[in-house]
Parts: sequence; C-alpha cells; structure tokens
Amino acid sequence: MDTIKDNQILHKIIELQACMIQGRHIKTLLHRNIDFYLEKSGADIITIYMHEEEQVNTDYILEKHRMFAHLLKKYVLDKNNFKWEKFVKNCDKHFISKIKHDNITELYQIFKGFLSKKEATAFTNELKMKNAIMMPMYEFDNKVIIGYVCFVFQSHREVDIEKLDEVKTSFQIILQPLYNRDNNTFFTKCVRIDEDMKLLTPQEKKIVRKVLEGIPYPEVAAILDISINTLKTHMKNIFNKYNVNSKIELYNKFNTYI
Repeated sequence: MDTIKDNQILHKIIELQACMIQGRHIKTLLHRNIDFYLEKSGADIITIYMHEEEQVNTDYILEKHRMFAHLLKKYVLDKNNFKWEKFVKNCDKHFISKIKHDNITELYQIFKGFLSKKEATAFTNELKMKNAIMMPMYEFDNKVIIGYVCFVFQSHREVDIEKLDEVKTSFQIILQPLYNRDNNTFFTKCVRIDEDMKLLTPQEKKIVRKVLEGIPYPEVAAILDISINTLKTHMKNIFNKYNVNSKIELYNKFNTYI
C-alpha cells in the first residue's frame, strides 16, 4: 500500500472511517469534506468513478459549483448505457503496467464510446479543463481495479503528483471495505445495508418487504399467490444471499429500509 505522509490526510481517513462505522453514508461524508480534498490535491474538481453492478457509478463528484455533474449529464450520462466494461477499456490501457497516473488533456480519452469527438471537445471546453490526472483505485489485493479518481484542473498550474497520490490512496482506503467483489456491488455504508435490495429478484423483494412488515409466512404466501413451500424456498435463497439464518438477522440487514 502506498504511504501517506500527510498527517491531516491520515486523520481525515480515521475521522471518516469512524463516521462510517456509525452508519453514515459515504457520499454525504465526502461531500462535507469537498474543501479539504480540493485544497489538499490542488484540483478544481475531483471525480470518482466506481464499479457498481456492471455500471459506472458517478455519484461521487467533489466540486463547489456542480459544473462537472451538470455537463456530465448534458453530454454523457445515460446511466443504463454507462457500462463499466466499456469504460475500463478506455482507461485500462493507461495502467496495464501498474503506471500510477495518466495525464488527460481531452475528455475523449475517458469517454470514448459514450460521446463523439466533437461532443468531448465541447465538454472539455465548456468545463474549461486544461488538464486532468487519472489514477486507478484497487481492491485489497492490489490487482483488481474498483474505480478511478480523476483530478481536474481548470487553469495551468504545477501539479504535485505525490500529493495527488496521497489523496487518491485515502479514497482507496476509505472505499475498499464498501466494495463487494463477488457481485460488484458498492455499498454506501460500512454496515452492509442493502437499502435497494440489489441482490434480490423482483419476487424476492416483494417477499422481503412483506416479511419485514411482520406478516407471517402463510399470509405472505396467500398475498403473493404462491405456496408456502415456494415461499420458504425463496426465504432460504434470501437468507443465503445475505448470509443470515433468521428473520431477525435479515431485519438487521435492512434496519434503515423501513
């Protein structure tokens, strides 16, 4: 793991991890620390792209005026088509040999395949981007890429790569525990609460909602017009997906849902 020498960044990691243990959302925590990370990196905008269920999660954009978020939606963002595999093909070639960073001068380098060269140039110009530094974030094994951090600069200035790497590493340390490699799910809390029930089929979601309301199994089966044995089979599958053995444990997995 890369070394972080800046004590303020180290203290910020500890602070955010403590908040996450208490169940705080990582998106809220990062947004409340926008000024800190922009100051430490010297960047005008920091964008974080996470691998989530075969899509690119773009919820983590650190900026003061929402310019990048607005332009991303204007030029690129169709969440259903913003596929991770396609996105990685644009980025992986820069980091195959474990190069720690790549200089980006044109957003087409990132969004090739999602927008035309003309659109990319318009996006870059409207953003007033002079250059950007892209860095990969890895899973605990330091082999699997779980996301990328892109530091965007809107004026020509000397870039401190070492400082950017420390900021990137701090994001990596904070986000690693939230990533489930088995199903490429990115959790918003350290406590693995799946509020959107991403692991469940539509039928299983209906069942869980009824069960968590305290409705007995026979009544749930009647409401959903399935046999009690079918319901129990579904519940067994649900328990396995969340690694629990009882309705009480299942409720704890969804303790912020109801």
